[in-house]
Amino acid sequence: MTTLEIVLATITYTIGSTLQGVLGFGANMFAVPILALINPDFIPGPVLVVNPLMAGIFTWRERGEVNRHDLAWMITGRLPGVAVGVVALQMVSGDQLGMLFGVLLLLAVGLKASGIHAGRNHRTLMAAGSLSGFMGTTVGVGGPPIALLYHDVPGSVLRATMSPYFMIGTTISVTALALTGQFDLDDLVVSAWLVPGVLAGVVVSHRLRGLLDGEWVAPAVYAFSSAAAIVLLIRSLA
Repeated sequence: MTTLEIVLATITYTIGSTLQGVLGFGANMFAVPILALINPDFIPGPVLVVNPLMAGIFTWRERGEVNRHDLAWMITGRLPGVAVGVVALQMVSGDQLGMLFGVLLLLAVGLKASGIHAGRNHRTLMAAGSLSGFMGTTVGVGGPPIALLYHDVPGSVLRATMSPYFMIGTTISVTALALTGQFDLDDLVVSAWLVPGVLAGVVVSHRLRGLLDGEWVAPAVYAFSSAAAIVLLIRSLA
């Protein structure tokens, strides 16, 4: 991995972590397609392993308004999704990973931008957790299925509930990848290069939470992520 790749990855994840702190989601939706273009070694293990750190900090910062009932159902639903994601990664060859990332990233953006408003009950929470577990384990982007269910809650509740979900859920995903030989020491070393970006984003987002308007920030993230995912698909097909 070159110095330029590391610098670009750090800048990318600083922006992603800032978005996560402001919106409650968006770090990997923004960062994953760009990191995949910079160097595929960043995906999915390294971006997953830094998520518990980022989410843990945000969980502490946003503590007090978490919906524990919903969180329990989402984590329960995530388990089968993680299992399917692990199997999917084992079946996909290295040459096909870019295509898988691009397709699932576009699906993630499509879900979040669709405007679908499902009610929250144990069935929808488990279903969203399962889809999130699959997408999070395979490409590191598991927020959109959960965010769809929280379209009508204040930003503080959204951030407070999604942060512990990401902290626990991505830990489960990384553990499953490690147990099946798909996460190793090399991935851990690569993930270390993303940590400064995580910490910088946490600091910046604390100052911007009350200044940035989520009504335009979120659509901008979707558009940028879609463009990067399309570029990734084109490069994979070339």
